[in-house]
Amino acid sequence: MSGRAALLGGLLLAGLSAMAPAASHELAGTSWQLLAIQSMDDAQGTTRVHEPGRFTLEFGRDGRAVLRLDCNRGSGTYQVQAAADGSSGALSFGPIAATRAMCPPPHLDERIARDLAHVRSYLLKDGRLYLSLLADGGIYEWAPLAPLPGAAAKQDSERIVRPVQFGKGSSSTVIRARIVGRQYIDYELRAGAGQRMTVSLEGSNGATYFNLLPPAAHDAAMAIGEQIGNRFDGLLPDDGVYTIRVFLYRAAARRNEASDFTLAIGVTGTPLRPVPAATDAVLPGTRHHARTTTPCEPLYSQARSCEALVVRRGFDGTATVVLRWDGDRQRRILFVRGEPKAADAPQAMSFTRNERGWRVSFNGEEHFEIPEPLVYGG
Repeated sequence: MSGRAALLGGLLLAGLSAMAPAASHELAGTSWQLLAIQSMDDAQGTTRVHEPGRFTLEFGRDGRAVLRLDCNRGSGTYQVQAAADGSSGALSFGPIAATRAMCPPPHLDERIARDLAHVRSYLLKDGRLYLSLLADGGIYEWAPLAPLPGAAAKQDSERIVRPVQFGKGSSSTVIRARIVGRQYIDYELRAGAGQRMTVSLEGSNGATYFNLLPPAAHDAAMAIGEQIGNRFDGLLPDDGVYTIRVFLYRAAARRNEASDFTLAIGVTGTPLRPVPAATDAVLPGTRHHARTTTPCEPLYSQARSCEALVVRRGFDGTATVVLRWDGDRQRRILFVRGEPKAADAPQAMSFTRNERGWRVSFNGEEHFEIPEPLVYGG
C-alpha cells in the first residue's frame, strides 16, 4: 500500500469510529493555508502549491467556512462530527459561493472549490490538517496560518521557559519535571556549530514528545521527537541558543492529561569558531563573511533564487552556509572540510558535487545550489 493510500485509509477509519456530533471541535476558529494536493493516481502524483498563502481556509465558530481561492473569495457552511479524541472525524461542506474572476493558470481555484464538495473526513497530525475526498479522490494537506487574534497571548500563557546549564566539568544533565494539559516547556541551551547534541525523553504519558528548534526559530523544528523515537544525536549547524520543546500531543493536551518526564541532554565536542574578522572581513553589521545569490527550490515557495550567506570556520571548506528566501524563511547547512555534514532540517540531507560547488537536497524535494567560492573563500 502506498503512503498516500495508507493515509487515506487512516482518514476514513478516523471518520467512521467513535463518532458523535460536536458543537465545539478542534477545527473551530482555526485558519489554514494549502500546501499540497495528493492524488491517489500515481501517474498524477502530488501537486505542490507554490504560494500557500493564496489558498486559505478558515473554519468559523458559527459553522461557516471562509476561503481565499487565489484571486477569488468563497464561503459556505461546514459540518463536523468529531471522533473521541477530537483530532479526526467526519467533515462535509455545503455549497461554496465564490467569486468568478479569471485567475492565472493553473486555475487551482476552480479545482479546490469543486473538490470541497467531496470532502468526507479530516485528520490533524503533526500540526497539519489533512482532508480526504470521497471514493479515493485524494488528500488535501494544509498548514496553519498565523494565529488568530488572542491566540498568541494564550500560547504565551501556556509556555514555560527554562535555561539549561551543565554542572562544572560536565557536558550533560538530566531533568525531571511535569507538564499538564496544553503547557509546554522550552529548555534553552547555548551551543556552537560542530558540537554534537544528544537528547532523549521518557514520559509517564505516551503522548509526551519533544521538538528541537535551531537558534532564532519559533516553530520550525530541526528534529521531531515523534518521528525519531524521542531520541536525537547529531551535529549542530550553527551557533546560538537551541530550544528543546517538551509537550503533550494534541489529544492528550485537550483532555488536560499530565506527564512526569525525564529529559536527558548532552553537548560534546569543541565548537568550530568563526574565522576572525581581522583574517576574513565580515559584512558590516553582520556576522557573515560573504553574501551572494544562488539557485534554490525550497518547499512550498515559488522562490528560485535564495540569498546565500556564509560564516567561514576555516579555509578548508568548513563553514555554516545560511540560505534565505521569502523574507523570514531560512536553511542552515554546516560544511566540514568541503562536505555538508549537518543542517537545521528534520528531512534527510543528501548532496552531489559538481564543477560549480554542491547541490544539497532534503528528502529529494528541497534543493539548494551552493557555490564553492562561498564556502572556501576567494
